[in-house]
Amino acid sequence: MTFWLGAAILTVAALFWLNRLYDLIQSWRRVPKPTGSSGALAAPDLPLITVIIPAHNEEAAIRDCINSVLTQDYPHVEVIVVDDRSSDATLEIARATCEGRENCKIIRVRELRPGWTGKCHALHTGVQKAAGEWLAFLDADTRLGANALSSTYALAVHHNVSLVTLTPKFVLTNFWEKALQPIFAATCCILFPLGRVNDQKSPVALANGMFYMIRRDAYEKIGGHDAVKHLAVEDVGMGKRAKAAGLGVLVANGVNLMETKMFDGFRATLEGWTRILSACMDYRMSAIVKYLLMHTAVSLPVYCAALFLFAPDAYRMWPSTWFILPAFTAALMVVVPYFFLKEMGLPPWYGVLLMIGNLFLVWVHAVMLKRVILGDALEWRGTRYKWLRYEPRNLDP
Repeated sequence: MTFWLGAAILTVAALFWLNRLYDLIQSWRRVPKPTGSSGALAAPDLPLITVIIPAHNEEAAIRDCINSVLTQDYPHVEVIVVDDRSSDATLEIARATCEGRENCKIIRVRELRPGWTGKCHALHTGVQKAAGEWLAFLDADTRLGANALSSTYALAVHHNVSLVTLTPKFVLTNFWEKALQPIFAATCCILFPLGRVNDQKSPVALANGMFYMIRRDAYEKIGGHDAVKHLAVEDVGMGKRAKAAGLGVLVANGVNLMETKMFDGFRATLEGWTRILSACMDYRMSAIVKYLLMHTAVSLPVYCAALFLFAPDAYRMWPSTWFILPAFTAALMVVVPYFFLKEMGLPPWYGVLLMIGNLFLVWVHAVMLKRVILGDALEWRGTRYKWLRYEPRNLDP
């Protein structure tokens, strides 16, 4: 009995990592990785791109973010910074950074409209003042490379899509960020395999709210942010609606085009990803339980326990080949993270930390399950949304 249990766990783990390898291969095939060259774009024919930056208490990051847009090599750029009820120096810093720039506007949001999340409301407010044919939405903790807009627009034209989004290079400054951020980002790639996002026949879709760019008529066709005002992952909702409308969605590997410092420290990382992952699963208990069990089964402690159960009987039955299954599984546990981290622009040795991060990923799923069971209210960026609970919110259109 113990032998078969150990064999089953090792087999499940091997199948999990084989699936991740398949997803990685599909990403290599279907997800472009621009180097930063904008290609041959005729300046007179380029449309105006409006970059909208929502900012809530972002005094540490807002200057660099704005400057990264103002220094783009793309010639027709409008910048709109939406200060969303900040209580720090975000507004003053944004004003000082934009001073003397005719193409840089500051909008101040003093009150949140009922029924809206703060970020959605800020982005919606910015769009009302935007003049661009294309709208780009950029998180305040993200910095663009000098040719990010030109490269993104070139991708949209080349692939004939209405929405392009980028995955970032993560700025990781301490142990916990290095241990946690890559595993949580990997989980998003499990929920939304990037190769399938770029398969226009597949229903899998998303946009990454750190940065995505959408043609304005497409934005209006899917209802803009008003259609996703109730979502904690409005970016995923926008991507799903754009693809369902047949407008074309493309995700590109943006490690050469942008970087972000998503959360600062241990607690903020866990809390932030609890919100994101539960919303990405649309708060469905069945999905949370599924991924809780899956990530538990592939954790290092469970692998070691399975090896302990499997090895004695396997050695007696197959003394010269008993090690093939556990060795194969262990090899996948090393090789797949190695290549995944390289694609993220991170040192491959961070793979050692993924096993630690996976334990906290299991913990986050347990917290998500508890919040769904209790119907907790969502807290996000200092705002408690009593009307927005850990309950299904029609993430799909």
